[in-house]
Amino acid sequence: MTSLTLIAYQTRKLIKVGGLFTVFFLISWTLITSALKAYEKAHPIKEKPTVKYGILPKIVFPEKVFDSKSFSKELANDKFPVSNDQAKVYFVARSNKPFMALDEDKKTAKLMGFENEPKEIGNGVYEFKNNLLNQTLTINVFTGSFKMKYPYENDQMLLNPERILTKEEAIVAAKSYLSDADKLPDDLNLGEQKISYWKIAADGLRQVDSPSEANMTRVDLFRKNINDEMKIVSSNPNTAPISLMVTGSTVEGKKVVEVNYHYANIDRESYETYPIKSAEEAWGELKAGNYWPANDIANKEVTIRKIYLAYFEPVVLTNYLQPVYVFEGDNNFTAYVPAIIDKYLK
Repeated sequence: MTSLTLIAYQTRKLIKVGGLFTVFFLISWTLITSALKAYEKAHPIKEKPTVKYGILPKIVFPEKVFDSKSFSKELANDKFPVSNDQAKVYFVARSNKPFMALDEDKKTAKLMGFENEPKEIGNGVYEFKNNLLNQTLTINVFTGSFKMKYPYENDQMLLNPERILTKEEAIVAAKSYLSDADKLPDDLNLGEQKISYWKIAADGLRQVDSPSEANMTRVDLFRKNINDEMKIVSSNPNTAPISLMVTGSTVEGKKVVEVNYHYANIDRESYETYPIKSAEEAWGELKAGNYWPANDIANKEVTIRKIYLAYFEPVVLTNYLQPVYVFEGDNNFTAYVPAIIDKYLK
């Protein structure tokens, strides 16, 4: 074999071996990196909670008298949900200067058609009047919450409405009203909306099943979920802190006849992490009676069907949005157990 032939032969052999080695290396590298990623996903590196807000105030739930119950559980796969050992606590931005808040609330009132100066009817609570439209607006400058009311109960035109809005029309009317008042932040605009039908009856306003029975439509606006996963729950799990009563009237001032608005700005980019209880620990607190019933029932025994983490919409002045465990059971029973471990709560 000549030297040139030998060189060509050895070159081809080298290329063939090199190609096989390259293929083997690429396959091995892919398998190793995939295995590492799977391991990291199953065993994430745990960072210590930051707890930079210090000791947090305990969640204040509305006062409610209730008797503890006997609980059993029937969960999916008969297993408690698995959660991280920590959760984010978000900062709730509030004004600490009431006089400046009043100036801002006057601007809001003007956008809603209330031009006159308000009257203080309580500590930090101001009442505005629109005598032309017979509307009253009550604003709490400390919390930023407000209520607008038109006396629809005595309006014969609304007892026999021109028409009832469709679901889509009612939602558009509600959002337009808040948008005009500059009170439709993104997390409300992008959150879930629910509607219900209501009738003005002799014994007051009551909910009905169909639009054919109704005088008006209620629109509840819920906040967008935290991280698109965890819900923000309120003291009443079936209603939102922001709701509007809308009608099919074409008369100015009678299209939206009641607004209840309880909203605090959550800074979703400003948070610290805190250690939380496991679902099993929260279950133990529920069974021990250390819970708050958002929706109580008369039954003494309740079967819990679902457990999950959520955030509780504050009902009092606070600077923090904290997580809770939600327990849902038969007959719409719903209870909340604070998720942050007791060590970090006042």
